[in-house]
Amino acid sequence: MTDDATLMARMRELWERADPPPAHLADHVLFALEVENLDTEFELLRLTDRDTALAGARAPRVAASEVTHITFAGKSLTVMLAVARAEDRRRIDGWIAPAAACRIVVHSADGEATSSADESGRFVLESLPAGMLRLVFHPESAPDGPAGTPFITPTVEI
Repeated sequence: MTDDATLMARMRELWERADPPPAHLADHVLFALEVENLDTEFELLRLTDRDTALAGARAPRVAASEVTHITFAGKSLTVMLAVARAEDRRRIDGWIAPAAACRIVVHSADGEATSSADESGRFVLESLPAGMLRLVFHPESAPDGPAGTPFITPTVEI
């Protein structure tokens, strides 16, 4: 090896011992970058707010510090989530505005889970794994046809 290559190899060894990357970092990065094989157009919602706030009366069994509120917004849809933490599982209480019935698909490292929002736009996702996830909302109907454009959130950690 050349002197530069030897020096770089030693520096790499030093950093791997002193500050190794988290065990699942590569998997998390790949999951965050991956967009499922969606064969339809979709509207990307953007993360507009994320905070830890009081749980209030909606989750009396969960301590206030264990609820996170997340909001996503797009041109025609806003999604508000209250994420309650209990050990390694998560419960999401969500609301869609404007209110509409839709099918919801959750993509996580554990696979897919589905739920649906009622006509008032409310939905619940129970016993989700802690970690990275992405939500896809499939409207059941739209003014211009039988089903509207799906909406997808960026990947977030819950």
